[in-house]
Amino acid sequence: MLLPQGIEKHKNLNTSYTKFDQLLYDLSENRFSGFVKLGLWEYEGALVFDTGRLIEAYSVEPELYLTGEQAVLKVYERAHQGEGTLEVSALSNEVSLALAYAIEAKPYPHNDVFSNYALTHVLEKLQEISLCGYVDLQLGGKRGFGTVYYLEGIPVETVIMSSRGTKVSGAQVFQKLRELGAVIQPEVRVFHVLQPNLINEDSAFLIPWLHQKRISFWNDLLQYIRTLMKDQLKYNKIEEKFARICEEVSDAYPFLNPGEGHVCYRDNKLEIPHLLPLELFQTGMIIVLAKLVGQIPVRKLRRLNLDDVAAAVAKITRKYEISPDYIDPVKLIQHVFKGYVNDPNKL
Repeated sequence: MLLPQGIEKHKNLNTSYTKFDQLLYDLSENRFSGFVKLGLWEYEGALVFDTGRLIEAYSVEPELYLTGEQAVLKVYERAHQGEGTLEVSALSNEVSLALAYAIEAKPYPHNDVFSNYALTHVLEKLQEISLCGYVDLQLGGKRGFGTVYYLEGIPVETVIMSSRGTKVSGAQVFQKLRELGAVIQPEVRVFHVLQPNLINEDSAFLIPWLHQKRISFWNDLLQYIRTLMKDQLKYNKIEEKFARICEEVSDAYPFLNPGEGHVCYRDNKLEIPHLLPLELFQTGMIIVLAKLVGQIPVRKLRRLNLDDVAAAVAKITRKYEISPDYIDPVKLIQHVFKGYVNDPNKL
């Protein structure tokens, strides 16, 4: 599969000198459609955007091919390692979407039906089956090879690379293929996707430049726990305890390792400068909060009114317009305080 050419925005950006998070922030703010391609030794990955939203990704290295959320995390990790190059190419919305579908596409189950036909017939057949995906063409001789991207049977982009490495693309290239179709019998491989499952960045990740309200929620929640500890333990060094507990759980939740700087709590403020997997982050934070609460003697915890605690947490969620789908205050309190109260189910 050849990537669409698009409009080149950046080329050969060195990851050692490029602030990758700032680049992603700029693309989001500018409602960018297209892709960011990362290249390193024996590695290639790309993030695909549609109007500023991250919708798909792939990551390729020896013996490991990833797509979707796992690919995003791998590309993000490798982009921060330095010694790589970045390319940014803008695409139309429909070509960005077609590329995202193509990344998810699997081989068409009846590829052999295309092997004995001229190209004109192949292109007509792809329209008939309303292909969502792409077709790779080996044109033979010195004609090179190419990729045609489809959305519901409509070709939205065509890329051809000659045997000398020259690339051409666009509607005029597809039209040329149609004109030559009667005399060309290429080697064809069709890939399709039946039920696209594009990334929903809001439910998949915690992204600092998009989800500041979520970060503020966790910050206020930590402040609330800090107040509880101060009132119950007369203890103010929550930053030290937070860092120690984060280090304790960092084998399972490496982003919480204080030395890595992905999640920091200093000067009574929670700092999350990097993109993180949302579900894993939430689970890790709940464990850390539960361990913090565990510093309070059980006899004092049993005197807490959990209705009041849940009401306080609910107030924080309303303050930052946090959806119940993201955080349910009652369930959160049950997880954090479970095992330390007489009846954790009374809520």
